[in-house]
Amino acid sequence: MEVLRVPPYPISTKWDVPDANAPYIFEVEDLVDHSIEQTTLTSDANKQVTYIIPRAKAQYDRDFAVKIYDTDLYGEIVTESNLTIYRPYVDPNLLGTTAQEIYEYQEYEIIARSIIDTYLQEGSGTGGAFYNHKLIIQRTGEGNDYFPVWHPVNRVLKVYENNVLVYDAENTPIGIAIQNVDVTSGVLTLTTTISHGFQVGQAVIISGVTPSKFNGTFYVTAVPTATTFSLDNADISATDNEAITTRGGVESVWEYTYKPTLDNSAIMRVQDGIYNRLEQTPLTIPPAVGDLGYYGFYPISFPKGFDYIFIVDAGFKAVPPDVEIAIKMLIEDIKCGKNDYYNRFVTQYSTDQFDIKFAPQFLEGTGNMIVDKILSNYKGTLIKPGLL
Repeated sequence: MEVLRVPPYPISTKWDVPDANAPYIFEVEDLVDHSIEQTTLTSDANKQVTYIIPRAKAQYDRDFAVKIYDTDLYGEIVTESNLTIYRPYVDPNLLGTTAQEIYEYQEYEIIARSIIDTYLQEGSGTGGAFYNHKLIIQRTGEGNDYFPVWHPVNRVLKVYENNVLVYDAENTPIGIAIQNVDVTSGVLTLTTTISHGFQVGQAVIISGVTPSKFNGTFYVTAVPTATTFSLDNADISATDNEAITTRGGVESVWEYTYKPTLDNSAIMRVQDGIYNRLEQTPLTIPPAVGDLGYYGFYPISFPKGFDYIFIVDAGFKAVPPDVEIAIKMLIEDIKCGKNDYYNRFVTQYSTDQFDIKFAPQFLEGTGNMIVDKILSNYKGTLIKPGLL
């Protein structure tokens, strides 16, 4: 199923299932980070379940794998499909007036967009297209204060350093309830009202809880389930199953934040005050003690050999106006049959032996010279370095 990422929101989708008025488990797998979410839906009298796409999933162009299970003992798959959410280069709803016209323009837009994407051939640095999507960048640190990237990064969403989550821009405070305190093993277990997304080693701050001894900054020591996590409670004197009278909130505490450089050439760690970032790996000097203390150490943001995973917001936040005009021209060519490659590029034709000669432009471009000229502004010459 393809869904247009255009207003109004939220976006609602319908899926066919075998039975009416029956419960089903709706599973959505993100094909970028392979995270899986499940929810229980009940079919209507028309044997359909309605899945409302959450706002967090509709912010980017992305692909999902959808599986719908029945809720019997074996949980068999009854529907298996894809869910593609994308922002069109031009909204078909603005081109047609009737439902039939809008559907036809949607088909034309898909064809025209595919032609443009093929013509660009990664010219924009984001897969040769004008999409806005989540992107995973996985590499090792180079021993300096910049992490070079080859993509137009708009925002850094998450950073994993050596498999530990060290920054999450999407993390927001969530309600908690202390469910159990195992004093014997020294583990404080909390239950959240929604999925928390915390990881082992992550720092969190708890506030607004009564008794106040549960408030403070802690480190996550275990994650038993998606709605429970354990903390170090060396400074907390508690009893088993101790109740709380006021429910508070818990949120992540990040030592550093990350953002792209102004020219989009790298990712950097945000520092307060005057800070001169290292553009190259410093010399490795054996650490020793001098009159003024230790020397040989450098505070590097991305140490050499450290493993990093960045989840970023990349691509075009909006389709450029000239590209929107170009795709409208291409849609009209397709609709009116003007995009006839045979008539445009045949330079010689012989009916005797069918000796047909095409101009070199037959294998190039979109079929519209004006559109080609517009798109040439976005066609790059070098995306990633390689060996010659």
